Amino acid sequence: MIRFARRNAWPTRPRSGQGGGVEYPILGWPAPLREALMDAVKKGVPAVRKLLEITEVDGVADAGRSIAAPVSGGLPTTAPATEPAKLAEWQRRTRDARAAVLAEVDRLQALGGKSVTAAITLVVDGARTSALSPALLPLVPVANARSRKGEGNRTLSVETVLRWHRARAADGLAGLVPREAKPLAAIPAWLAPLLKLYRSPQKPTLAACLEQLPAHLPSGVTVPPKTTARHWMNKVAVQDRHRGRLGPRALLALKAFRRRDTSALEPLDVVVADGHTFRAKWAHPITGKPFQPEVMAVVDAATRCVIGWSAGRAESTDVVMDALRHAVTNVGLFAILYTDNGSGFVNGLVSDELTGYYARLGCLHERAEPGRAQARGLIERPNQSLWRRAAKTLPTYTGRDMDREAGKRIEKLVERDLKERGASPLLTSWQDGLDLLRREVDGYNNRPHRALPKVRDGQTGDMRHMTPLECLQSWRERGWEPMTVSASEADDLFRPYERRRTNRGEVSLPWGRYFSATLEQHHGDDVLVGYDIHDGSKVWVRTLSGRLIAVADRDGNITPYQPASKVEHGRQKRAAGQIALRQRQIDDIRVEAAGTGPVLNLSAEAPLTPDQIEAATVLYAALEPPTAAPPAPAPEDRPRFADDLSWSRWLIDHPQAATDDDRRFLVEQLRRPSFRMLLTVEGVDLDALARIAAQRKEINHA
Repeated sequence: MIRFARRNAWPTRPRSGQGGGVEYPILGWPAPLREALMDAVKKGVPAVRKLLEITEVDGVADAGRSIAAPVSGGLPTTAPATEPAKLAEWQRRTRDARAAVLAEVDRLQALGGKSVTAAITLVVDGARTSALSPALLPLVPVANARSRKGEGNRTLSVETVLRWHRARAADGLAGLVPREAKPLAAIPAWLAPLLKLYRSPQKPTLAACLEQLPAHLPSGVTVPPKTTARHWMNKVAVQDRHRGRLGPRALLALKAFRRRDTSALEPLDVVVADGHTFRAKWAHPITGKPFQPEVMAVVDAATRCVIGWSAGRAESTDVVMDALRHAVTNVGLFAILYTDNGSGFVNGLVSDELTGYYARLGCLHERAEPGRAQARGLIERPNQSLWRRAAKTLPTYTGRDMDREAGKRIEKLVERDLKERGASPLLTSWQDGLDLLRREVDGYNNRPHRALPKVRDGQTGDMRHMTPLECLQSWRERGWEPMTVSASEADDLFRPYERRRTNRGEVSLPWGRYFSATLEQHHGDDVLVGYDIHDGSKVWVRTLSGRLIAVADRDGNITPYQPASKVEHGRQKRAAGQIALRQRQIDDIRVEAAGTGPVLNLSAEAPLTPDQIEAATVLYAALEPPTAAPPAPAPEDRPRFADDLSWSRWLIDHPQAATDDDRRFLVEQLRRPSFRMLLTVEGVDLDALARIAAQRKEINHA
């Protein structure tokens, strides 16, 4: 039997245990012998039952295949093969290399009329002597690979190739797939407690978790080395590993998502709007102090074009409606507005079913789910590439990537400029900031956008993506036209309306009453009152159905108690009396500040004595500046000043004689409101004093 098996090249493997010799896999037996074995299995012969425990361990004869799985015809077969989509790359390479070797065997068998064993022997000899074709020879070690660690040797055996041949005949290409030589390791008992420690919002390090791990392990389980722990932690899915370290919202950035397709949309079908805090400081339009404005863009989903934008001190309703007004007047009315849940988008002024902006625009307002910023990626990305790009051009940029040292230095320079001069050249003015945003929006709309189709550039001849404006224009060329509104219609569309009740021809708003004789006929009716946020002189009163009733004037039914000329005369007389009173108080302050001689009551009606007149003349001569500017005196001729007023006038007349002490004291005095008010009343030039205080030139005194 052994000689018969050797002559027919039955596959073998070394016998395990003592005694030596070889073993013959059952799948290599002839069909009658296998059928006899299956009959013995069905009858439950004890000696045959022992064969059912045999499994391969070295891959020589179909490792891991069960002989007890029946197929059609009663023959044993292999276990179900792994699905091709689940194969590792090394398994695919090995399978294909084995198929190529067997194809060579088939070719030699067909050309020479040889048996399978003879053709296999020729291929094995060619692999040993490197006589195979140059295309097939490199595939031999690949076909011999038994694991993912590397390739096999460059030699083949007849038994191995014959086993491949039988496996292909039984299962096709799936029979040539090698199996993992090493089973998956069992999950260690310390991994679950380690993950529990690691999943903490404080985000502890792996080393810190390993220090705490012994107190959480069952008895008999030891703490693994750091490298082993890191190896197993990396095997855990990143979403499971960071659950707990990241909140539900932050964890969304690691999970799968859906991309929204806009190819079926036309322009203005859907527009997306969002506010963004500008990452640079401007000069406040009212106070002049540094602040970060709120900017807002309205982007068309189909063309990625910024069709409207605005800026303000916060994401208020005024900023939202100004951006929407710009979009409507710039392009046209839109069908759906997609925003977040910010207060500027969801308040009653804009979302009320009767008086809200959205109802009057005829658009549908869709809001994103809270905490799902990924769903608004179409607007979140332009916020970065548009507004942050503009902010980085300014020295007062406050983004996280700004150098902290440079940012603090600029902040201190701005504070110093505001204290000394009331303004800073480092702060962008409101108008300059709006001009900057306008240029950035124009640049964004004229830059190629990778989400848009490609066109051939007319200048370079290269293919590139369309710009948003080009995409919008292409829709116009294909016959698309937006629904536009006139200037007067736009004014009314974006005019805020509130529901009020008329009372004897009047309607009231929080800042005043408005009257029209036409409203008398609608006494007690509920009406819609529209107003201009910049002009409170009149309001537009409409019925609840939208029909205009009247344009009411503020305080239109008020009659003055006295004629305007009489009121004006009384107002002027009162002002003259107040001026005279303040002048007498100023005279008293001057005399008292002199510090010498008696305190004169200049407001008294009694005539002054000659001595009083002479003393007053001396005091006023010390206070009043000379009529003609004298030449700069020598340091030794510097006068003694009776008060700050005379000292200030002397500095203006002799700026070159000012010392460093004068400048330091002058800076301190100019910061005092009372000092500036006194100089203003006396007609002293504050700008001239500020220029003297700002001088940095050192003056040497004798």
